[in-house]
Amino acid sequence: MASASPSSCLSSPASFVTAHDSIVDKSTAASSPVQENPCPYRDARQLPRELKAHCHIFLEEQLYASAINLLNSIAGAGASKRTSANRKGVPVPPPSHLALLSTLVVHPLHTTRAEKKEHLDVSSQALDYLRNILAIVGPVNADFRTAFQFYSVPRSGRRREQLASTNDSDVSDVELSGDDERLRGKIANDGSVWNRGQDFWSTIGWAFNCSTMYPNRWRYWKVWLEFMMDVLEADWNERERRDKAAQQANGPNSEPILTSREESIIAMYMNQQNGRQYGAKGFIKALFADGGELSSSAFREVFDKEPRGPRKQSKKRKREQVLDLENDKFGDYFEDESMSSGVSEPPTPQKPKDTRKLGNAGIHPPGMVESISIRLRIFKLLSAVTWSLQKRSELNRLYEEYTAALKLLPLPTFSLFLSQRPNILLPEALVTINKELFDLLLPSSYKNPSRVDPEGDAQGSLSMPMLEHCYVLHPANTVALEDNAKLSLVVESAIQLLWSFDMMVYSEEFEAAVEKGIKARETKAKKRRTGKMKGDAGDAMAQDVLANSGTRLGILLEALKAVKEAE
Repeated sequence: MASASPSSCLSSPASFVTAHDSIVDKSTAASSPVQENPCPYRDARQLPRELKAHCHIFLEEQLYASAINLLNSIAGAGASKRTSANRKGVPVPPPSHLALLSTLVVHPLHTTRAEKKEHLDVSSQALDYLRNILAIVGPVNADFRTAFQFYSVPRSGRRREQLASTNDSDVSDVELSGDDERLRGKIANDGSVWNRGQDFWSTIGWAFNCSTMYPNRWRYWKVWLEFMMDVLEADWNERERRDKAAQQANGPNSEPILTSREESIIAMYMNQQNGRQYGAKGFIKALFADGGELSSSAFREVFDKEPRGPRKQSKKRKREQVLDLENDKFGDYFEDESMSSGVSEPPTPQKPKDTRKLGNAGIHPPGMVESISIRLRIFKLLSAVTWSLQKRSELNRLYEEYTAALKLLPLPTFSLFLSQRPNILLPEALVTINKELFDLLLPSSYKNPSRVDPEGDAQGSLSMPMLEHCYVLHPANTVALEDNAKLSLVVESAIQLLWSFDMMVYSEEFEAAVEKGIKARETKAKKRRTGKMKGDAGDAMAQDVLANSGTRLGILLEALKAVKEAE
């Protein structure tokens, strides 16, 4: 893998380094003096005892709308007090309440299985409140870290209390501190997303499976994932700000402080061990979950029989019930709706066919397209955390696993990841990814960049000489149409990336190299294939991608030439 330079020089066309050294510099937490980077959030304090008791009762009695309305009123009143005399902090509920509210955002009973509108409204109301708290007091002051901890309980139904004595520190002190803050009820405990999901990576793996398998479920998992990414990013940025403030307080030349960042929510998720060995390979496996056979086997449903929809009402008309209290006729009072003969549950929907087996010519479900930006946000945060916590070898492994998984994607999905505009990833990260993809797709005989641009290669840079002499003029290392189409897309991506930083200058030699590569890929892809290598349903689409990419490369060359002539 390309090494990294000691510093980032994005403004210099002579050096375009990889993500490894610039992620910290490009962070949202500035390195300016402490007084110029104040905390963007209000202070928080516990709910007054009486109000907390009211909320507790509402939540346990499943009067969720009443609880959320009360909490919103409390938060609004607390946030409106801006004078120093009255500014005691915004009251926030205990972590157990926040954990339940976050479960309601995605739980089937209040989303895809909701039978009443008021049940369905609870999901959006809970999300609105959580977003308000995130914006007002922030994830650290609100103690989202405690609220959003996963704890693994075997699905055989063991009580949570039985696990408390043997579980590790992932079970918070608040959760075990007493019965006064622990909520009763299945959704708050065994049915919680924090229990059913087992860990963050299993949960996002299932959520991404839903993006292609179960569109109705993806609608809500998408919202939950976006909120969680807002939380994880805000938590990391605030902790980075605190660490830098502490470091500056010790003097400009003091050692970097990582104390707060090491306690971040994302670091907790990365270090969590629940019988699975994650690390870079496990993170990437969850990140690329797509509903295929392997992903479906690795990441199972979070909630029991999750894909089921609401219960269907029978068309049979119920016999009119008489209310006659004197004769012990209570009509439909005390009747359990779920036991009524007029209600029946539909069968579990058939599992969709594995889209990977249908050939690459099929169009991806909208959910896959929608999920790309979330997947990239997760990878970007993983990169930042791994670098900032000074885990260089793990960072190299993370990029290697990412590009290896990216290279194996079906061509349409590969294109989605590579052609995101605007791209969430930092330009430096894109340099690293492009160079890794070149290494995976090109023949082993391609010229080593260190022989063309030794200084740039030592810095992990991508330069125009590297493109001209090493990357753009070759076909893929196989005769597969898909691999040659992928390589052409990577060439496009690399040229556009350097162009965006004014590092592309037209020359006849570069034009000849690009045109040579276009012809080489087309020629190699046309070689006769026999046996298992015969063309499949995806070849027609791959041929179109390859041809269209070659056309776009020609247009880029014309534009480069026009720019030079206009100078």
